[in-house]
This record gives sequence, structure tokens and C-alpha cells, in this order.
Amino acid sequence: MLAATVLAVLAVPGAARAGTGLAGSDPRDGAVLVTTPAAVRLTFTGEPDLDDSHVAVLDDRGTAVTTADPRPAEPRTLRLPLDAGLTGDLTVAWHVSFRDGGQSQGTVRFSVGTGRPPAPAGAQLDRAAADLLDSHAHGIDPLSAVLLVVNGVVVLGAVTLLLVHNPRRPRAWRLPAEFGGGGPPPAGPRAEPDAGSARIPPTTGRGTT
Repeated sequence: MLAATVLAVLAVPGAARAGTGLAGSDPRDGAVLVTTPAAVRLTFTGEPDLDDSHVAVLDDRGTAVTTADPRPAEPRTLRLPLDAGLTGDLTVAWHVSFRDGGQSQGTVRFSVGTGRPPAPAGAQLDRAAADLLDSHAHGIDPLSAVLLVVNGVVVLGAVTLLLVHNPRRPRAWRLPAEFGGGGPPPAGPRAEPDAGSARIPPTTGRGTT
């Protein structure tokens, strides 16, 4: 799921690739550099959650060129160190979660030592960036897991109470009369009249003497 979402964002060309929440980058998108910068800096509109944020740098073949982890430079800025001697078109891809619950994802591209702006990224590079970010996806954190369990218990308890206070007796099923059945079952057994309790109607005539 994450890979598909990131891939959709990466498919946007040029400077529009910056995801919602990115306030600026150093190097900027489309920059032409002579030498490799010591680090890449990404500044966002919110404060990133470092435990659930990922930044990677890829070359023009889609291979990650750094294994370092991003570090906070300022409350809203992440810094990722780069190895010296990198050349060619480089892509900075990120997937960042903010402490307020929002997210940002996208890419920034710049070139080193080529004397020209970076070429547009192709589908292969977009896929490589999406797969790399997807490989860092986190599972459910312990607090969320506990809340899910609690919610499940509450729902189960509510369903149990409804079943206890509103029992439904199963109804006997019979084939409808038009198909040869006896129709709906009778409401209950009917009491047969007691022969010994039959009453003799009184006579209206007079007896003879």
C-alpha cells in the first residue's frame, strides 16, 4: 500500500514532486552542483517524528548511495549526511510522519559534476524509490495495538449484552402452501374439548306428572 501511494507521488514531474508539508530543501530541487554536499537538509511545515520518518538518496540507476539515517538539525528539519565523491543525477526521496499525525512524501532531484540540471526521472527510478521507502514501513506501534484490543473487547461486550437482553427464538421453517407445504407453523398446540366436561343444554318444556 505504501509503495503504491509513494509511486503515485513520485510520478509527478519536476519541482511539483515536493510532497505536501515540505517547506524547503538544501540542495533545492533542480540544483546543479560542482561537488557533493556534505548533507541533504529537508525542512517541513511540521515537526517530523524521527522514529517514523525515512529519507534516502539514490543515483540515476535507482541504487541507494547512502546508508546513514536522517537526524534532526532543527525541530522541523532533517539532515542526511552524504558520502564525498558522488556524481551524476541524485534523487532524495522521503516519507515523513509528523508528530501531529500528518505525513509528507516526495522527491527532490539535483545533479553533481555534470554541469546540467538533472534529467527527468523515469519509471524505474520512481519504482526503486517507492520500494526503498516501503521497505522501511513500520508496523502497528504498541499503544495502537493495545487500543485495538480494548476496542475489540468493548464491541464484543456490547454485542453480548444485546444478545442477552434481546433473545430471539428460532422459528420453525416450513415449505410454503403453494409449493405443497403446510404453510406457517401453528402458534401453539390447541386444547381439545374434554368429553366429561360437556354440558347438556337445559330443556324449556315442563315435565309430565
